[in-house]
Amino acid sequence: MLCQVGLNVKVPFHFLFYSLTFGGSAFYSFIVSPLVFKKLPREEFSNLQNKVFPTYFTGQTLAPIILGLAQPFAYCPFTLGLLALSSVGGALNYLWLLPVCQKIKEDRNKLIADKKDVGADGQPTEELKALNKQFGKYHGISTLVNITSILSLGVYGVVLAKGLSKIKF
Repeated sequence: MLCQVGLNVKVPFHFLFYSLTFGGSAFYSFIVSPLVFKKLPREEFSNLQNKVFPTYFTGQTLAPIILGLAQPFAYCPFTLGLLALSSVGGALNYLWLLPVCQKIKEDRNKLIADKKDVGADGQPTEELKALNKQFGKYHGISTLVNITSILSLGVYGVVLAKGLSKIKF
């Protein structure tokens, strides 16, 4: 109906969805998560992230696919590649890195519950050190994948803006 009165609704809705996708990802990753990390105790922060991340990574996987399917103009392979890169990043985090990190945290929590995290000298045990090192490795990879996903969406936004500037309204 809106198209019948001369309004192109595809472009504004695409741009709005892109804005929510990019803005939400960047805001959560660079503002909310670091702030909450500083304000909450480690266990509460971990519990919060465990609740948020499945939804966050699902959105990070699906939103670029939706953007690609609802394209407002013809895309070149580079543009579709940016969306694919972002989507693959979300999928890697959701399907591989999130479960690995959760398993390491469970193992670490079990050590703490079994009082095997600290030796008689009051220092962390070798087992805890190994788990912490392993968690740091996979968390670092996850962070890098997340940043890559967000950056690819940012570059997509530049391409989107350039393409939108060529549309005659």
